[in-house]
Amino acid sequence: MNWKFWIGIVISALFTYLAFHNVDLQLLYQSIASTSIPLIIPVVILTFVLYVIRALRWFHLLEPVKKIGFGSLFSSTVIGFAANCVLPARLGEFIRANYIGRMEHISKSSSFGTIVMERLFDTFSILLLFSFVMLFIDFPREWASEGRALRTGGLILFLLFLVSIVLIVVLRGKTTAFLRIAEKVLFFLPEKPRHRLVEMLDGFSRGLVLVKGRSKLIAVIVYSLVLWGLYVVQIYVLGLSMGLSLPFMAPFFILVLLCFSVIIPSAPGYIGTFHVACQYGLIFYGFSRGTALSMAIILHAVGFIPTVLLGLLVFSLHHIPLRSISEEKLVLSGEDLDG
Repeated sequence: MNWKFWIGIVISALFTYLAFHNVDLQLLYQSIASTSIPLIIPVVILTFVLYVIRALRWFHLLEPVKKIGFGSLFSSTVIGFAANCVLPARLGEFIRANYIGRMEHISKSSSFGTIVMERLFDTFSILLLFSFVMLFIDFPREWASEGRALRTGGLILFLLFLVSIVLIVVLRGKTTAFLRIAEKVLFFLPEKPRHRLVEMLDGFSRGLVLVKGRSKLIAVIVYSLVLWGLYVVQIYVLGLSMGLSLPFMAPFFILVLLCFSVIIPSAPGYIGTFHVACQYGLIFYGFSRGTALSMAIILHAVGFIPTVLLGLLVFSLHHIPLRSISEEKLVLSGEDLDG
């Protein structure tokens, strides 16, 4: 309960106020209540499918360390994401690494390293998604100048994405030569930050080596693209369940905003920041504040509630006492990373 936690609470409170400002609560309730249950069931099912895909992708990242069964991977993934819903500062990532380490008797630093790699693949996928949205989205006439600037930014990010892929391939195959060139290219930086950047690149290259073989690397990339594609489908199907006919690019645009919203410090579960991002993504397409907020609330709920319930189920099945979460602080301090 430190100052960072309270800053997140304050930010979430401000964003929640912004989301509900000038919204008719009666109409908001009616919009939520009119949601089609038969259509929202697939949206909830997709939440579970997303964790299945994350577990399958993690299998390929962890395979060089140890071949781990799907059950352990799925359980640890769910535990981590459930913890992120109720704990601040993404502590779920550390808890996830610690539990897979305990369950499978592997180095927790190795398991955490694969989670870092997983996040890098997610980042590349999001950059690709952002570039796609900025290049093909139709901006209103009054947003013409902003649209041109954003499209330029999208094109630059897409080119950076392509360059990053080439650099990753070179870094993975010619690590020593790449690091030597990188240190020369960064000559203008002071010695300490220059060496720090080179060390980071070296660490990243060691992580890339974990993905053995081209087929494994392709599998991880495919799982990443499918994962984020299903997030888009989930948003679109939820819109159908609420009777909203979303334009083709709308789910992509909303997902990009949601990805940026979770970067903002907030209360556990991204309360407020998530809702404003989804709400304004729909307002951009002409939906009212109330309708947009109702979809934001349901979209958050279909991810948050099933995740927490599934996490509690996994805790109970594995006979893990909830108070043991406090022990994960050992991971944060590095005392238990190699235990």
